[in-house]
Amino acid sequence: MGNYDKLLEPIAIGGVSLRNRFVMLPMTIEKVDNYHVSDDLVDFYEQRAKGGVALVEIGSCYVSDCFGTTPKYHTTTGACGAWSDEFIPGFKRIADSCHEHGAKVAAQLQLCYEWRASGDEPLLSCAPSVDVMSGPFVGMPEHELTVDEIKIIVSQYGQAARRCKEAGIDIIEIHAGIGYMVMRFLSKYSNHRTDEYGGDERGRAKFLTDIIDEIHRTCGKGMPIIVRISADDLMPDGNRIEDTLKIIPIVEEHGVDAWSVQAGFHEAPRPVANALVPEGEFIGLAKSVKTVTDLPVFPGTRITGLEMCKKVIEEGYGDLVGMGRSFIADPEIPNKVAAGTPEKVRACIVCSRCLDNIFIGKPCQCSVNANVMHSGLGLPENHPANQIKHLVIVGAGPAGLEAARVASLRGHRVTIVDHSDRIGGLLNMAQVLNDKVENYVTYWQAEFDSLKNVTVMLKTEATLELLKSLNPDEVFVAPGGSVIDLDFPGRKSKYVVSSQDIKDMVAGKVPEGKGLLWRAAVKAIKAQGGTVGFMRMGLNMAAGPTAVIGKRLLVVGGGFAGLETAAAMCSNREVTVIDTAKKLGNGIGIIDKNPELRKLKKLGVRLLPLTELVEVSNKGIVTLRNVETGEVEELEVDTVLLSLGVQANTDFFNNIKEWFPEAKLLGDATTPSGKVYRTLEAIEGGFIQAMAI
Repeated sequence: MGNYDKLLEPIAIGGVSLRNRFVMLPMTIEKVDNYHVSDDLVDFYEQRAKGGVALVEIGSCYVSDCFGTTPKYHTTTGACGAWSDEFIPGFKRIADSCHEHGAKVAAQLQLCYEWRASGDEPLLSCAPSVDVMSGPFVGMPEHELTVDEIKIIVSQYGQAARRCKEAGIDIIEIHAGIGYMVMRFLSKYSNHRTDEYGGDERGRAKFLTDIIDEIHRTCGKGMPIIVRISADDLMPDGNRIEDTLKIIPIVEEHGVDAWSVQAGFHEAPRPVANALVPEGEFIGLAKSVKTVTDLPVFPGTRITGLEMCKKVIEEGYGDLVGMGRSFIADPEIPNKVAAGTPEKVRACIVCSRCLDNIFIGKPCQCSVNANVMHSGLGLPENHPANQIKHLVIVGAGPAGLEAARVASLRGHRVTIVDHSDRIGGLLNMAQVLNDKVENYVTYWQAEFDSLKNVTVMLKTEATLELLKSLNPDEVFVAPGGSVIDLDFPGRKSKYVVSSQDIKDMVAGKVPEGKGLLWRAAVKAIKAQGGTVGFMRMGLNMAAGPTAVIGKRLLVVGGGFAGLETAAAMCSNREVTVIDTAKKLGNGIGIIDKNPELRKLKKLGVRLLPLTELVEVSNKGIVTLRNVETGEVEELEVDTVLLSLGVQANTDFFNNIKEWFPEAKLLGDATTPSGKVYRTLEAIEGGFIQAMAI
């Protein structure tokens, strides 16, 4: 771990002093009650303030009346209303709770795609120009804004800012990015007006500068203003960084105090925030912005880890650093950095499960922090157990680990039993296939080094007799799901490999039935120390004395597991993916599914839905059949990899139920037929059950 002292240095935005460089970016996390601030939302922001964040930004404070409407853009329903004085007490609750812990608060004023002048009028999709498709789910704009209507919107922004100021909010942020209304005026792609609000940079910026002027009028010059802007909107014939560098000085003539820099429209032809985007992909945009302004600048798109945060500050990409999902995953990042324990940061795995929900108007969820979707249960450290118990957990995968963590923090004594030589379960294989998981495994290792009252029994087979001897008060069984297999002619062929074989190899075991090649691979892994990088390199070897996966690879399974495997192994290989389903990507959410499929196609992976494996010959010829047409195809391969995910695994649980009738089954061992359970479901199950004992 590096030295992160620079991240802890104070800075100011306007007249507002911030204790460090960490900004919790505004996100619409869908924790409101009919646009009113809820207890859940206050708790969410207070946790981040208590965790050491310098500036907490409230996402989507909506300026236009949405009461009694059904917005086409689902995320709007999760906005905090700012169009009426009745919302002031809610904002004050957030401000007061965050101030109590030393954080400052910004309110991000927002208008997405739909607007109305008052609650007496219909909510319509509006735009500067109606000849360009609006945002996701909205379709073509229903109405082109008139100059008089623009002036009404400007006034709405000013009154919303006034309300925030009266509530004790420290800073106002104007959302002028990601293709929302202000950005649609700024962009050449979406603004084709010929009046004073269109044309050149000054005309396209006039809507924004009018809003700034109005906020100064309603709040006074002392209220700092941040502008969040997409410095490159990534749209055809849209704004590039060169356009933004012309816009910034124009905007600064009207008095702003900082720039938050992002990229893209939501409907941009390339992803901007999911795991397909390299970390730090857009920080160079912020560095470019710094060439035309002396104000504080911070990048805030696809930044996840502390090393990237450090790079932003130390190498001059920004003066602060903005993260959203990482603070959802771990509210205490700044405090852990200040305490000198950065290895204990619970890493965001960039799985987009939070965005999957938010984007369709459902409450935020998190794969690694179950408190986000179950805040009503509280935090374990705040809810000590009424009666101290001895909890025995079978399985050291994510469900078992989370249950142990929560139970230990509540004061229970915990014993974990696992047959492997390390904790982590399937996470150990996942981190080889997906480098975004690696820091999360590191977190668990650090967490268990510091937990009290936890005994970990590795290389130990759980038996009924062992459980009896441990004399537990409670038993949780989290053995992991049962790997789904197939039965077909040639299943025992040397060409066929299962995901269980890969899992065993990563764990340092020679898979059952495998010969010298696999023994050599396992021996090499052990000799090298079993590092993730070495194993990742080994799986990418398509030839050589320890290459267990050949050059011509057929992946059987087009769900989450199969596509992740194909993505991890397609370098220097000819890869085909088959699945009997009509659509590939079962278990992948709305944010990642289509981008992932497009990426695989671009990489040359052949994707065959509605296709089943019929046979594998002893010469490596596979027979495939289309399940609808019956058409048959033969394909010559070096490896057939069965990657169908996992299913329910209840054998051991059923065996002990007679002796331990109150035992609980956790994790992907509970996977229903046809469903895909991932880290989120495992962590959620462990959290809920451990909070209940």
